[in-house]
Amino acid sequence: MSLSGNPGTRIRVLSCGILKAELNALSPSILRHLEIVLLDSILHMRPQDLESGLRRLLDSEPVGPAILAFGDCAPGMREICQRPGLLRLPGINCCEIVLGRERFRELRRQGTFLFMPEWTVRWREIFGLELGFRDADLARDFMTESMDSLAYVDTGVVPIPRSILREIEEHFRMPVRIEAAGLGILEATLREALSKLGVPFTTVSGDPSAPGEESPA
Repeated sequence: MSLSGNPGTRIRVLSCGILKAELNALSPSILRHLEIVLLDSILHMRPQDLESGLRRLLDSEPVGPAILAFGDCAPGMREICQRPGLLRLPGINCCEIVLGRERFRELRRQGTFLFMPEWTVRWREIFGLELGFRDADLARDFMTESMDSLAYVDTGVVPIPRSILREIEEHFRMPVRIEAAGLGILEATLREALSKLGVPFTTVSGDPSAPGEESPA
């Protein structure tokens, strides 16, 4: 589906709310083409609710292309992605979408549990209410038995929440290191998706992150 004849068209990006800050911090040359629609990141813990919410969003505007910024977070995700004009960013989860396949798989092989920025500030809600680890010892046993290390994925968008990371370290009795990620991979995959949809990029004044973009003739 090409939009080359409609340069003002904005593409809906349906995304997990875990990427809210990152999506809104993208370069102007990308943002000008996007209409960002978010679902609460807590739905990752409720796959059926996530799937039904995503289907409702897609059915609300069935005509036109869209981009999904989700991993394999719902049982029907692959079926959903078969809809015409729908592209999904590569990655089995939000961490891989931001880090890229190679680095994410390396960290997974190392047994590293990754804290994305949005979930870091909600970590007590995630582990206490959603995962049911209201007992600190149970949470600690789960983490130490299943993971070898902890890391905070620094996308460079929000300040590193060092006081919260210290709480996490004390709770799990494991150090949390900083994994620098930035927005480069997220921007690159979104540009590729937009290109596949035929979006004509134009360089926005003051946007140094858009090398090689061509102005329309």
